[in-house]
Amino acid sequence: MNSAPGQDNTHQYVQGYVMHNNKQLQYIRSCFAAIAGSVAGILGLTNWSGFVFYAMSWSVLSLLLLLIKTSSPSQHFVSGWKGIVFEGAINGLLSYTLFHTLLYGLVHLYQ
Repeated sequence: MNSAPGQDNTHQYVQGYVMHNNKQLQYIRSCFAAIAGSVAGILGLTNWSGFVFYAMSWSVLSLLLLLIKTSSPSQHFVSGWKGIVFEGAINGLLSYTLFHTLLYGLVHLYQ
């Protein structure tokens, strides 16, 4: 749905569907951040290698969401592909750090 330049196109979205899509995206990201943090903790990735692993895993997740789950991101999200790739990265990092710290402490405590 293309609109004329300068025209507000926010009315093309149904608020209930947009909220549902954002909620599902947040759930996927939270679960993925927990899994990635657990893997990084078990592998013992610390310092920059841990953050590089998070960035790579976030990029892979974003790519999979763009290619597999959403045929047209601008049709399902108000902010389009930017909403899938960038929004929620900090919240994901917090979940990643929580699970990384927990599993790192459990696995590598007595080494």
